Amino acid sequence: MDKINLSNKLKISVLTRNVQLSSLKYLPQPLKIDLNKTLEKALIFYRQNFLKGTLKILNDQEILLLKSSKDPNFSEGELLIIIIPQNEIRYVFQTQVKNVTQEGYILKILNPRYDKRLILKNPIPVFASYISHNLFLNFLQKNYFLIRNSNFSLENASELKDLQFYDLIFNENNHIDDEFKKAINTSQIQGEVVDISSGGLCIKISTALNIPENTHLIYTKFEISTKNKSIKFGLLCHLKNHRLEGQNTFMHLAFLIPFKPEVWHKIEEILKPLVK
Repeated sequence: MDKINLSNKLKISVLTRNVQLSSLKYLPQPLKIDLNKTLEKALIFYRQNFLKGTLKILNDQEILLLKSSKDPNFSEGELLIIIIPQNEIRYVFQTQVKNVTQEGYILKILNPRYDKRLILKNPIPVFASYISHNLFLNFLQKNYFLIRNSNFSLENASELKDLQFYDLIFNENNHIDDEFKKAINTSQIQGEVVDISSGGLCIKISTALNIPENTHLIYTKFEISTKNKSIKFGLLCHLKNHRLEGQNTFMHLAFLIPFKPEVWHKIEEILKPLVK
């Protein structure tokens, strides 16, 4: 069960402008780094935790993370997010462990759209709820925790007929927040899944939607069923952007808690018969 300080998560993921880059050469000139120099002030985001480490630039596409007794051992293929904060902007690089050497880990910078988006053959209904700006401010100012409650485990995934992933917000007394409970039980939006990945989804609403001002968070509820299994989702999302196409509204949402690679791999296996 993932438990995250909600205020910190919102400040990092929602309020700070994130600029995702596919190469170090796209950094602004004041941040340009010579080869073999240390990447200063960088953070490593791994499995919902921020780590500090010594990073050296090998070339525009590769970074060396030196081994440290304080850090976990990373395996080839694992994903790490490298963040360079600069005033109100964070420059973000999605990387993958390419090689493990005696000195450290060689990280390859990936295209920001690396996450594979699954497009399903049949429409999947989605019910979504706005989290009001007042409630959003409350989450920022008080001690709340975001928890993903699930019956999933790597060991029992094949036996379970109904998998569940629900994001819940608990107050400092370890109770589900009443205002949050009211909000997610009132659906203002009905649409369908356009695509889904480990980090978010796009939904289509068959109307020109007037989204309330200062909307940052949206709670989505949907169920995807195969012949033998169903997966029920209740996920808290950050509204990254939206666009109008004719009379349709498309909303691009990022999960506040992305799915871990090993969990998403199992979900992908289950959804494989439904994917175009």
